[in-house]
Amino acid sequence: MVEERSSDLGDIAAEAASDFFNKLFGFVETIFRRFFKNFYASFAEVSAKRWTKVIASVIVYLILRPFIEKFFKYLHDRDRKKEKEKKEKERAARGGKKAKMSANALRGGENGKVLGEVENTDDEVEEDGEDELAEASGVPEWNGMARKRQKKYLKNLAKGQRAEKLSEDQIMDLLDWSEDEGENKKDA
Repeated sequence: MVEERSSDLGDIAAEAASDFFNKLFGFVETIFRRFFKNFYASFAEVSAKRWTKVIASVIVYLILRPFIEKFFKYLHDRDRKKEKEKKEKERAARGGKKAKMSANALRGGENGKVLGEVENTDDEVEEDGEDELAEASGVPEWNGMARKRQKKYLKNLAKGQRAEKLSEDQIMDLLDWSEDEGENKKDA
């Protein structure tokens, strides 16, 4: 009896699953059949009245589109204006005061230098008209870090003596390691 009952339950479940999938397949088949039939009919059986409706709706859209865009632009500008006013109120509530200490000073310690910061900034070194030359020649300007590196390099060049400026005799004197000099150094 237990075996009979279990086989009956299995048959009932199989029939229910089969019926469910048959109905699901029939539903999907109906959707596809109607879609393709109506899609074909919408182009094959077009009347003058239908073409008039399509053309009229396109013309109305073209006429109303600029007004629709202006409306949404107005909404956007209004929201931006509200946000701007809110920020201005917050700034006014703070009193428009600047911080007593800059963020770089907090990070870098007492002198305010940040790791990797160059000593001479553009404010400290005078301009030699390089920007005017760059603009006139059409060459894009250097970025800030490249300009700082170049100015630091030029400053270091001015401090030290370059080998190009030395005469040939001076270079030979620097390179000459005679025995006399070596003996003089030992004696001293």
